[in-house]
Amino acid sequence: MTVTEHGYGYGYGKTGGAGVHGAAVNLDGFQYLAGWRPATASLFLPVLSASRVGDRAAVRVGISGRPIRATVFGKVALVRRVGRPALPPGVELQLEPMSVPAARFLALAARGETVTFLERAPRYAADRVLAVEHGGRRFEAATLNLSEGGCALRWPDGLPLPGDAVNLRIASGLFRPALRAIVCWSRPGGAEEHAVGLRIVVEGLAGRAWRALVAEVARSGARAV
Repeated sequence: MTVTEHGYGYGYGKTGGAGVHGAAVNLDGFQYLAGWRPATASLFLPVLSASRVGDRAAVRVGISGRPIRATVFGKVALVRRVGRPALPPGVELQLEPMSVPAARFLALAARGETVTFLERAPRYAADRVLAVEHGGRRFEAATLNLSEGGCALRWPDGLPLPGDAVNLRIASGLFRPALRAIVCWSRPGGAEEHAVGLRIVVEGLAGRAWRALVAEVARSGARAV
């Protein structure tokens, strides 16, 4: 098992609140299945962590020996810093509803079953400018692609870490509600240099505004990717 953890102390949205923790964890199949509780939509990760109950977390989970990775989001429900063989130290996440299908997908891989990637919401190649606020910085950045659940965004420099909280506004139009987003991945090089993947928290008026933007892009005939 391997684990890396980062992103401590970042507030969630402008109001602060619980810290957002980002981590990447690689588990063997037995470890994952021992921690996955489908009846309660919770996932126990046998890893040491500085997180606290109530913190938000974004965890990139891999299954050893399988080319399977998925990011799950949730709130820390339990932290056990000292344990024993029957109750190892670790962190239990209460998963957000949108992450339950990914957790089930990982369970199939952990059992060694043949799996195919889950069908995702349509994603469109589109260049739309968003106003971004992160780490005390404010700037505008253009999307590479977007969907109802998130977007890939060109990032100028100083890439954020997975799990970081980002505030967004759609740069055009009179109605510009604040959107909250969580960094899922960042890519410092390659064809799409300095790209960042964001998961949008689609709630309330801001969520409706984001869905309206995606619908507008779809009607424009943008290419699905």
